[in-house]
Amino acid sequence: MTQDIRESVRKKYAQAIINKRSCCGSSTYNNPVTGNLYETNDIEGLPEDIIKASFGCGNPTALAQLYAGEVVLDLGSGAGLDVLLSAKRVGPYGKAYGLDMTDEMLAVAKENQERSGILNVEFLKGHIESIPLSDNIIDVIISNCVINLSADKDKVLQEAYRVLKPGGRFAISDIVLTRELPVTIQKNITAWAGCIAGALLEREYQEKLMAAGFTDIEILNTRNYDFDDEQAAVFFPDLTEAERQDLNGSLISAFVRAKKPIDVFVEGKEYVIRTALEADLPIIHTLLMENGLTTSGVRENLANFLVADYQGVIGVIGIEFAGNGAMLRSMAISKELRKRGIATALIERSLEISRQLGVKEVYIMTNTAVRFASRWGFYKIQRLEIPGDLMLSSALSNLCPATSICMKLDL
Repeated sequence: MTQDIRESVRKKYAQAIINKRSCCGSSTYNNPVTGNLYETNDIEGLPEDIIKASFGCGNPTALAQLYAGEVVLDLGSGAGLDVLLSAKRVGPYGKAYGLDMTDEMLAVAKENQERSGILNVEFLKGHIESIPLSDNIIDVIISNCVINLSADKDKVLQEAYRVLKPGGRFAISDIVLTRELPVTIQKNITAWAGCIAGALLEREYQEKLMAAGFTDIEILNTRNYDFDDEQAAVFFPDLTEAERQDLNGSLISAFVRAKKPIDVFVEGKEYVIRTALEADLPIIHTLLMENGLTTSGVRENLANFLVADYQGVIGVIGIEFAGNGAMLRSMAISKELRKRGIATALIERSLEISRQLGVKEVYIMTNTAVRFASRWGFYKIQRLEIPGDLMLSSALSNLCPATSICMKLDL
């Protein structure tokens, strides 16, 4: 049965993308499930016909919080619309992956990427029950009316949990049931491919997410479906009239949201924070380059760099001083250990040292850490507001692009 469902879904969506028609037989614009999900400004700068090849039941990129520098994975990415929208939102320092099992979909997705000129995207071939990515590398998982198509949803959610970083977010749109479907519809292969027979009840979704390890689970109704006779006949051509009537009021589009819990590392127990040593330079340089940060001035200012040490360097931060000011720079954490509280501990120690040295104002220039810095009370300023003596003495003065956001904290 599982293989039959997968093959039926694959064939249906392969044909759908060839015809650029929805999964259930009518054009995206007229389809009561897939129509009118994206605003014109959502797809500005993308290929004009990309929305015609979108077969989702929601707009997860509008509902999910995405931040600059994050890594996003779209499960069942289809023609790539949500992947490209995500890539635009996370910016050049972030990345968006799209995973799909259908060659025809992947070919169109890659063509759409080429036409859009968006570079921070990678499309992967594979099954959502076996994601071809390493553990703990994704910040946000999105999906658009795809998980209901899987015959093994427990495995999908386990895989999603595996690839998410601690603290990572699960934020998908899907079809959800308000009541049990008749057995005849549950066993109908065409109804599976049409996003119906495989849909879960809200309580089933919650139970499966909890079993996979997720917390903070929310399921929000975004669209109700009541089909008139004509719509139902087009939308579900293989169901009898009585079966179509049974469906009315039983289907909704929902935004399903959950989190992977954070396994916090405790300073002094799992790791220590210490002053950087000459022997640490190679791994510090590697960490910085992996995060797109400059290595300029690190060696010269090494005495003012701190590292987190857990059987080797797993995190780093630098401080540059001038007058009553300090500049925080070069904060980077090993990818596999992010969101464990290590960055927070490095910031706390840096601010403690700055206070002890009589620093009154701390600055940062960043493209990716605005949200993180805001938690500490940093606020946005103009670049010209950074003291001249601090800028002149900083290795970053001519290296941070003009687009970098400048922030300040008053101690």
